[in-house]
Amino acid sequence: MKGLMDYIEEAKQQINEVSAEEGHALVEKGIKVLDVREPGEYLAGAIEGAINVPRGVLEPAADLNYPGANPALRDARDDAWLVVCLSGGRAALATKTLNEMGFSNVTNLVGGMGGWQAAGYPMVIPSDENMTVTLKEPCRID
Repeated sequence: MKGLMDYIEEAKQQINEVSAEEGHALVEKGIKVLDVREPGEYLAGAIEGAINVPRGVLEPAADLNYPGANPALRDARDDAWLVVCLSGGRAALATKTLNEMGFSNVTNLVGGMGGWQAAGYPMVIPSDENMTVTLKEPCRID
């Protein structure tokens, strides 16, 4: 029987990954950032310009044939994407899924936003305009 870590390790064998330092360099060069954390996590601090599509709604948001897809993601299959979550696990799963859905240049940020923040790289408090799921009242993470 497989557990979560089995799925994450399997995904990591099949995807591209970068360190926080390498990810920061990619962000500086203009790579698109996909944040797959939950809305409350995203609103607590994110990489500037990141779009938020929680892991749980990734497939419909990226699907070419789903009427409710997110055009910012769905129509950017050939663009370079850096995928982030809190620690890198959800992003690894998301990166594998996006590869399988035909995205051609997707990379996981090892260590996620925790590693990004620990390295001292900039974060912003984003507005909800770049979110797929909008909260009625934002969660507070203290």
